[in-house]
Order: sequence, then C-alpha cells, then structure tokens
Amino acid sequence: MPKICHAFICAASAAVLLPGGAQAAEASFGDQQDDYLIGASVVNGNSHIGTAQGSTTDLKPLWAFQLGPLRVSRSRASALMSVGREALETGLSTEFKPTEDVSLSVSLRLDNGRSFEADPLLRGLPDIGTTVRARLSARRALGPRWSWSMNTDHDLLGRGGGLRLGTGVNYAYPYSEDTQLDFSLGTGLGNARYMQTHYGISLEGAQATGRDTYQLSGGLENLRAGLNFSTALGDHWVAFGGLEMSRILGRAARSPLVGRLATHSVTIGIAYRSR
Repeated sequence: MPKICHAFICAASAAVLLPGGAQAAEASFGDQQDDYLIGASVVNGNSHIGTAQGSTTDLKPLWAFQLGPLRVSRSRASALMSVGREALETGLSTEFKPTEDVSLSVSLRLDNGRSFEADPLLRGLPDIGTTVRARLSARRALGPRWSWSMNTDHDLLGRGGGLRLGTGVNYAYPYSEDTQLDFSLGTGLGNARYMQTHYGISLEGAQATGRDTYQLSGGLENLRAGLNFSTALGDHWVAFGGLEMSRILGRAARSPLVGRLATHSVTIGIAYRSR
C-alpha cells in the first residue's frame, strides 16, 4: 500500500514539474477570483460501523470560500461552487493544472474521528480522535463527459488515521443548460494502520468489552456508487441532491464493529453563491 501511494505522490509531483506545468499552475492562480457559497442540506443515511438499526436524518450546513488561489470548503459545497466551473477540493486546498486535461489538488481536511459511547454493545472501545489529513488528488479528463480520479490522504497528527487511497470514474451528463447529473463509481483502500484503527479490535479493546481481538492488514475497504444532481435556479441559487451507496469489502466486512455491509445516504439541499 505505501509503495502504491508513494508512487502516486511522486507521479503527481512530477506532473507539476513537467515543462509548462509551472506556467499552467500560475495561470490558473491568476484566473481565480474571490467567491463564496453558503447553504444547507437534509441528509438521511446510516453507517457501516455500530449496532444501531435504521437511519438518521440530519440538517447539515455547507459553505465554501475562494480567496485567490486558496479555497476553504465544507462537505459538498466544493462541488456546488464549481457548477459550470472547475471542480474544487473539500477543506483548505489549492489546485494546479499541469496540462489541459489533468488537474492536481492539494488540501487539508479535518477528520472528526469516532466515538462508541452511545453504542451499548461497543462502549469501552477506544475512541478515534479528531485529526487533520493531508490529501493529494489527481483528475484526468477522458473525454467531454468521462473523467478518472485518484487520491491519497494521510493522518498528519499520528492519531491512528493511517493512510488511505481512493480511485474511481465519473460521468457527467448535462441534462439541460442549468442542470447536471453526475454518476460516480469508485473504491477505497487503506494501509494496515488505517484498517486496524477503523475496523480492528486491539487487546486493550477486547479486554474492555469482552470481545475477541480482531487484526487487519492493509487492503480494500469499500466500493462506492453515487448519483447526484445540481441545478441553477438563477444567477446565484443552486439546488442539489443525490443518492450515495457503499458496500464494505474484504476483511473489513467481517469486522465485529460492522453492523451493516451496505449503507446509503440521501441528500437534498439549496445554496447561495456570490457569483
């Protein structure tokens, strides 16, 4: 796993250093303007982890700010700000375009961790602390509608988050001048530390809960699919929604922490952007 991710990072870095890459990145910076987006969404979904049955419904704020070459965004706001524009990364990010068809993004993201305090069967397992993850993403256009992406992120604070790798394809269908549908299919992998922290049970955790230990190595985590839409309601307002589904795979699927193999998330919302 680390070798794959190190190769990806090296390849992405090399792309920035290709002849003309620096000039392309500088040009993309110069084209950026200050911008913002604020909105809210209603999300109904469930989680792989835990024993609670059924799904929950939450109201979630979302926002994004563009300050020159830097972008700060939460949740899906990054994509909504880019309806009809370049795609943005979630978190604190900036983007480089070494070629017309390839874009590279570097970002910092807050990972809120996890607690078992509200789960009576898993209470006593160690919490996963909040941390900051550094993320490097690459996207390549495969035509007017298809694109391929790859990303890797790592726990910067050493709180058990480990390293993850994701890859997938996306199909963008312009339903009308103002409305776009997006279909995505992807998979995620994690190194041994990430998988053990999120799906394993250590000796200390087993003693605290009376469960058996469960050890994992690096490997596949899940397969994900999504169908999303966004539509402009005018110059500033954007409506959006979609369905996301995930199926956990491999040894992660056999973890005692996993309460359900397949999950869903249904979202609908509205947002306002400044330009």
